[in-house]
Amino acid sequence: MAAQPNLRAMQFDLEVMIERPVADVFAYVTDVGHLPEWQESAVDAGWIEPGARFRERRTFLGRTAELELEVTAYEQDRRFDVKCVSGPVRFEILHLFEAVAGDTVLRVTAEAPIGGALRLAAAMAKRQAERQFRSDLARLKGLLERQGSDP
Repeated sequence: MAAQPNLRAMQFDLEVMIERPVADVFAYVTDVGHLPEWQESAVDAGWIEPGARFRERRTFLGRTAELELEVTAYEQDRRFDVKCVSGPVRFEILHLFEAVAGDTVLRVTAEAPIGGALRLAAAMAKRQAERQFRSDLARLKGLLERQGSDP
């Protein structure tokens, strides 16, 4: 019998190599004010409680939503995890940073529970979210690597 897909959660794992020191990548990613620079759907973001909670505004399918996120793990130059505590969709995002020969491997795991109508469109929603995350990570890589080459 074939394994059944998890119908209660949507999850995917991505990885990107960024040619910058881990301290630089970590500092940039954890400064939530930078989110609109590298995440296409982010309109603005800022800390409510520095290091603990932040709010962001995002656009998706022509609509704007406010989300509040809580930092669930913070290890300098190693880990930065967040979960959405208010907004239209609940999710968790885990960021793992690893120094490799002076560069940084950033691993991202995203997970969101699936319920109601989203369950019917889960595969499509997962593909769309994963495609957006891939694009955002490529934008982050390009932005940080260009910054590293500036005099």
